[in-house]
Amino acid sequence: MSTFVSVGNATQPFPRLLDAVAAIAARLPQPVIIQYGAAKGFTAPLCECVDYLGMEAFECYVVAAKVLILHAGAGSVINAIRAGKVPVVVPRLSLHHEHVDDHQLEFALELERAGKIVVCQHTQHLAAAVTTALALQSGAAAVRQELPLVSVMRHLLQQHEQDRTRPV
Repeated sequence: MSTFVSVGNATQPFPRLLDAVAAIAARLPQPVIIQYGAAKGFTAPLCECVDYLGMEAFECYVVAAKVLILHAGAGSVINAIRAGKVPVVVPRLSLHHEHVDDHQLEFALELERAGKIVVCQHTQHLAAAVTTALALQSGAAAVRQELPLVSVMRHLLQQHEQDRTRPV
């Protein structure tokens, strides 16, 4: 069992999340694998760090991990839910210049209301959020039911990918 952390592929670094994970890494299931994205050269003791992952590798880490700590990107969160996981989700916030607006927070709060994720807005509460997510995951037996919002988001992402790769 392991911990997998992903900040996605946004152009803004996410040091608030990365530093919080590094601070509690010794208390997380090992190994701790961190996909750190735009935070060039990020390292952390007790962690295996990689800048970016292909989709296949990302999905393998999601399935294998006991604990998932993710930014609130729709693709990351949807993959976790589809894999039957209850991830800890730390939204990127415009206040910290981590994103252009707070759409990740809005998205995450909706999924938390549905009981599918645990939102951690304040990284000093990350360890407690991990404990909550593990309890929910084991208690709910991680049902693989897809929420309507997740279905819509998956469809939109697939359509976007098709449009993006379609020859002009």
